[in-house]
Amino acid sequence: MVLYCYVVEWPNWIQAVAAIGIVALTLLTLIVLKKYARDTKTIANASVSQLEHSQMPFLAIVMRPSTRESDGGWGIQNQGFGPAINVRYSGHHRQQALHTQSIDPLAKGATDAVHGDIADAFSLKRPVVIEYESLSGLKYRTIVTMVDNVMQTQFHKP
Repeated sequence: MVLYCYVVEWPNWIQAVAAIGIVALTLLTLIVLKKYARDTKTIANASVSQLEHSQMPFLAIVMRPSTRESDGGWGIQNQGFGPAINVRYSGHHRQQALHTQSIDPLAKGATDAVHGDIADAFSLKRPVVIEYESLSGLKYRTIVTMVDNVMQTQFHKP
């Protein structure tokens, strides 16, 4: 009689074991999917970062050569890979107080002549701070100082 009860209950036991197996398999599937989702997010963030780096502007102060069209002098040049917008720099003009000046956006490789302000800042041994943005809206800063006739440049990105 006891054997008969166990034999009659086999279908119920099989269903119970199958249900436990399905629950375990579902749990393992969710764990694996969570890992894949995390990895996909990491890859997406890296792709955005690579795109930003490939289009990142970098503004530096350069000495422009003298030509027929221009007298040369100091300028701000975009040496990065993408355009710089909302460009502002701080300088000193004829030993007056610090002021901020805006210039037009700079395309890759473009230079804007700002000789007077930069020459005055360097003669007063003050830094020139250039703040600008990339097309994606990230803000950058270049700080240039002249120490013992050697230009020192610091680049700050977000």
